[in-house]
Amino acid sequence: MTTTADSAASSNSPDGASIVARAVAALDTEKGLAPEQQDALLDLLEYWEAWSPYFRVLKRMLLDTKRRRSDDYLRLARAQNRLLEDINSAAETCRHLVTEMALPWSRMRDEVLPRVVEAGDFATEARILEAVCPQFRDATDNVECLERLCFLYEKKVHNETRLATSYERLLAADPLNMKALRYFKLVYAQCNEWNEVVSILRKIMSRVKRPQELFRAAQELAGVYLYQLDQADRAVRVLQEHCADSPLDTSTIAYDAYQRLGDADGCLRVLRQCVLTVNDDVSRAILHFKMGVLHEQLGQRDPAYDCFLKASRLWTTFLDPVEGAISISIARKDWPAVLQHIADMSDRVQDGELASQLRQAAQRLETGLESVAQGAQAGNSARRPQK
Repeated sequence: MTTTADSAASSNSPDGASIVARAVAALDTEKGLAPEQQDALLDLLEYWEAWSPYFRVLKRMLLDTKRRRSDDYLRLARAQNRLLEDINSAAETCRHLVTEMALPWSRMRDEVLPRVVEAGDFATEARILEAVCPQFRDATDNVECLERLCFLYEKKVHNETRLATSYERLLAADPLNMKALRYFKLVYAQCNEWNEVVSILRKIMSRVKRPQELFRAAQELAGVYLYQLDQADRAVRVLQEHCADSPLDTSTIAYDAYQRLGDADGCLRVLRQCVLTVNDDVSRAILHFKMGVLHEQLGQRDPAYDCFLKASRLWTTFLDPVEGAISISIARKDWPAVLQHIADMSDRVQDGELASQLRQAAQRLETGLESVAQGAQAGNSARRPQK
């Protein structure tokens, strides 16, 4: 395909000569050039790299407030950036383009930037957006431009100072902007400003649309209350109000919170729920053991004993629940049960010396029980009436 510039540049092209002749004649008249003549002349001057008349024509066109076009600003900005490598002038021209032509963000994004900025030149794009962002008449356009600017500084240009400033502007323009809120949540967390983190997380929770996002933010908020601010009661309240139906595992936070509050019943509720969700025997054994300890602390020996027995059956080398069962049996003065558990423990331990000591203890206890039984039998015999 032959372009206008190609045909005008040809030495045998009467069209090109005619365009130049009419242009030169019209430059100093009030009437000026028609739009198609302007474009043809600029194509010709650009083809021959005649920049002095090129910019003269462009600037004259832009001074005509009745006839200037968006494309004229775009041509000038493109030449300033790509040909003269004058980024500041290109940014200023784009600013005038948005201001004078009431250009929306969608056209700036889709039409202007791809023609003015070379692909991958993110620093130049950021410089231009800095200039045009305050000029958009629509608040939504301003927010979308700032979001793009923040993305460039965070992912492409890596300018932390300008990134923080851009997110501050974004949050000022849209106080509930999710991208800005998430950024400042990280910033405040890194600075240990946990009350600010709480404030931002609550704003995020008020703005999210999907339940999964609400569950995640609420779980994070409960964790901040518990582990950073030592406010276990608020952590529990957040979990109860927002995470009751959450598929996320909040058991650790809930258990730790109830534990700090000294609420053994609350800890037991968490552990009972966990037992329903774990599959491996070792994990279930640990859970049952913890439940046994809590029941014992509450003076509930029967359920504590049952939990210890379940734990010992699920994990045979786990000796702590066997010790718990022994302790409860001693408190009950159930010596046959104590004897049984000691014998059971001697079979489970791996240390030969310890196993031997346990067997000896079992033998002494058994001997003692036999002596008690014999003494009781003798006493009963002595009390029987003689015939």
